Amino acid sequence: MASIWPSIILMAPRSNSFAQVRRCRSPRRGLSCRLFRRLTWLLALSCLLDTTVVNACPFCTALGPTLAQSHAASRVTALAEVGRSSRGQPTELKLHQVLDGKPLVRAGERLTVTLDLAAPAGSLVLIFGSGADGAKAGDLTWHAMAVNETSYAYFARAPLARVPAIERLPYFIPFLENLDPTIAEDAYLEFGHAPFDDVAKIAARLPMAKIRGWLVDPAVPATRKGFYGLALGLAADAADRTANAELLLEQILAPEDDFRAGFDGILGGFLLLSGEAGLKVLETRYLSNPQAADGDVRHTLTALRFYHEYGRQIPLARLQAALALLLARPEFAEPAIVDLARWQAWDRGDEVTRLYEAPAYSTPATRRAIVGFLLASPRPEAALALARLRKLDAAGVADAEKVLSQTGAVPAGQ
Repeated sequence: MASIWPSIILMAPRSNSFAQVRRCRSPRRGLSCRLFRRLTWLLALSCLLDTTVVNACPFCTALGPTLAQSHAASRVTALAEVGRSSRGQPTELKLHQVLDGKPLVRAGERLTVTLDLAAPAGSLVLIFGSGADGAKAGDLTWHAMAVNETSYAYFARAPLARVPAIERLPYFIPFLENLDPTIAEDAYLEFGHAPFDDVAKIAARLPMAKIRGWLVDPAVPATRKGFYGLALGLAADAADRTANAELLLEQILAPEDDFRAGFDGILGGFLLLSGEAGLKVLETRYLSNPQAADGDVRHTLTALRFYHEYGRQIPLARLQAALALLLARPEFAEPAIVDLARWQAWDRGDEVTRLYEAPAYSTPATRRAIVGFLLASPRPEAALALARLRKLDAAGVADAEKVLSQTGAVPAGQ
């Protein structure tokens, strides 16, 4: 929904970034060195948290490969019928149709291999064989998925993985929440793996009324609710936007459970639809509320990070102010400080520095975040604050710098 979906930070191979920072002192290179140091410490600070987002929806859980991805990664893809099978033993298969790998296998032949699936005799399976070039069919590693005539037809007609996502996604829209669970799950995975921008471009074709129903349907797997919540936020039609915002607000104000799968996607979609008014709701309910459940606060953090990357209505300063509210909660100070640094909220330097001496914020992780913020800040007062902290706690600051350096993050291209 990093593709989304967001690419929050760039990660480079490990190297001795701390040593590089210290060596970069030439006056002739002063400006580039200062920029290098700031970027290095900012990336190192980000590495302390799991804030990197890979090419997958940040609101989607359990993102396994799609059928198309399995097909693309395999040397052999075929439809087979199980002849003889017993758990833990090689399975005898009769190949009905070979989509890829005809030099290795042919339709009509029998193949005996070890599968990762126990299927009854007479059932249909889609098999994927992977291995090194030159390997024979019997030497491949086999993955299998139970299919029927309907799910196989869905797979066989689907666009290949190499087709651009924006061209592929319309095929999968009618199959979302299909009655066949294999089809429904794969269609969801296609959207979960797709770049956010491509999903946004085809959002007008999404069935918003159906998605509203799926979001509140207890029969729909909770793992998909994050995507559906965010999808509602992509509506372009005015009537849909109003209906979607009302439903998402109802979900936000509903009685809380201990854990709400996909709630971060609901919050992200709500922010896309309601802008600053929606942010005020989240501030009151979660960010400034000391009684807010930790899980809901974490969901809100994820939604804010997403909106910072892709939202357009809410000004950056307003997002920074909302995030800074979490500095009042010691258990969330570390991620808040890291994000404030990534969002370059350098005017929060005094507020962040004061936390270093507060007993409730004395955990090593929080103090490392404070030191990292000051190292990344370009403001002269940040350097002065860091110098004061070195006098106050020389060992603690040195340890924080050491840990930050060991993350190995350096600016791209260095």
